[in-house]
Amino acid sequence: MEDNERGTCLERITGGTLRPGGLAMTDRGLELCRMPRDGRVLDAGCGSGVTLKHLAECHGAWSCGLDLSMEMLARARAGEYEGPLVRARMEAMPFGNGVFEGVLCECVLSHTDAGAVVKEFSRVIEKGGFLVLSDLYRLSSEVSAPQGMSVLDRERLQEYLARSGFDIVSWEDRTADLRKLAAELIMSGCSLPPYHMAGGCGGGETFFAWRGVGYYLLVARRINGDQCGR
Repeated sequence: MEDNERGTCLERITGGTLRPGGLAMTDRGLELCRMPRDGRVLDAGCGSGVTLKHLAECHGAWSCGLDLSMEMLARARAGEYEGPLVRARMEAMPFGNGVFEGVLCECVLSHTDAGAVVKEFSRVIEKGGFLVLSDLYRLSSEVSAPQGMSVLDRERLQEYLARSGFDIVSWEDRTADLRKLAAELIMSGCSLPPYHMAGGCGGGETFFAWRGVGYYLLVARRINGDQCGR
């Protein structure tokens, strides 16, 4: 199966979100952080804008999308998302300090310099604001990550968050959602792409070979501005 056909399968099964759990997991994260309906929210790694529209239409949020891909941003605009869209690297976001009440980063952190990105999240989130993360994580520090990815173990992620002034409110292991997505792809007759070809965290051959991988949903609050280089 060609790469574009794999991508179409993954989009269809995930409702365009390209990640385990889809928008139901987004809703769960927002429930845990009790975001106000009119909150200023950044979707970091917004892709084609599916979550952005959901934030605006179902949660009443003022949402801004950031992505490095011009193609994905064009798709977000073509999908009738009318809010701001910004092309930039997550390691150097073109926003002022504390301009967002919350940031969502769903299945993108593992494709970045995670330590630098967490520090940037702390900078752009106001004190008391929230961070919702979902991504792959290593179940053991002895397991190597797929080439080209920065998959952290839980301890290292917690270290980055604490160093940048975040307090973890909730951690949920959602590995079952990753396995469910892989099974749905198989049952639909879709071949399973490697992670780096999936355009997100859609599972794949690497998942079955790399048995030390898990998936998590995390909510954190920024509690200390003094640690954030302000």
